[in-house]
Amino acid sequence: MPLLMLCGISGGIFLVVTGIIHRKFLAILMGIICCSFVIMPFIFLNKGINGEDILHIPAVLYWVLFSLAGLLAGINGARSKIKSIRNTGFIIFSVGLFAAICYQLMSMPDSYFIR
Repeated sequence: MPLLMLCGISGGIFLVVTGIIHRKFLAILMGIICCSFVIMPFIFLNKGINGEDILHIPAVLYWVLFSLAGLLAGINGARSKIKSIRNTGFIIFSVGLFAAICYQLMSMPDSYFIR
């Protein structure tokens, strides 16, 4: 979880700054989305709001959407031939996908796999 938060916040800020430098609106937008996906649960927790009641999506889908935002930024960087946006996007994608898979595996009951 700390790696996911670090990757989401620092990667999102990096995408915003690099998108501003290279004038890539999609990279700026994906950076804002990545930051907000990581920060939003803490804002909800601070306000005493259950995020799943408002968003109506499961946690795994939430982190997969975070991961897809990174993939879209990586594809945008690859098409524009900007290595920093491409690498950051693909790192966010891989870390987000790994976190979603691990979260799904941890949330399954043990008796389902062990017989």
